[in-house]
Amino acid sequence: MKKIVLICFGKLKTPGLDEAVAEFTKRLSAYTKFSVIEMKSTQSPEKDEALILELLQSQSFKTNHARTPQLWALDETGKAMKTTEWAKEFEQIQDRGSGELVFMIGGSFGLTEKILNLVQKKVSFGPQTLSHELARLVLVEQLYRALSYSAGHPYHNEG
Repeated sequence: MKKIVLICFGKLKTPGLDEAVAEFTKRLSAYTKFSVIEMKSTQSPEKDEALILELLQSQSFKTNHARTPQLWALDETGKAMKTTEWAKEFEQIQDRGSGELVFMIGGSFGLTEKILNLVQKKVSFGPQTLSHELARLVLVEQLYRALSYSAGHPYHNEG
């Protein structure tokens, strides 16, 4: 995977989570270019939607990112996938497309239907509700796990 971008709302404020996210972000650098775009939540799904659309259509985003990146959203209505499925999906994106993947995590009200209709895939971490901070940590760990699995690293153990 050439590049993975995470668009999310809010900074990491819970003690310890910023260090954990930083650790997995560092580990990810062995496999991909990973970056985060933190947006300030407006506490309104419609206004957050406008911010995301403005970002995706901005000249700076278009200049710094692939013309047609894969867009994925973390959403409770998405599909829960095993690590090996993540790895297979990433390999397919690399083989057939730009090799760039953009993830979106909504604010406290989630992502709007308009945004969810733009994405190629909705992914869920299961039926429970996670804070956006915890979802971010789980995401970077899962990205690391899937990419290291693809590279043959023994980090992943599935039983």
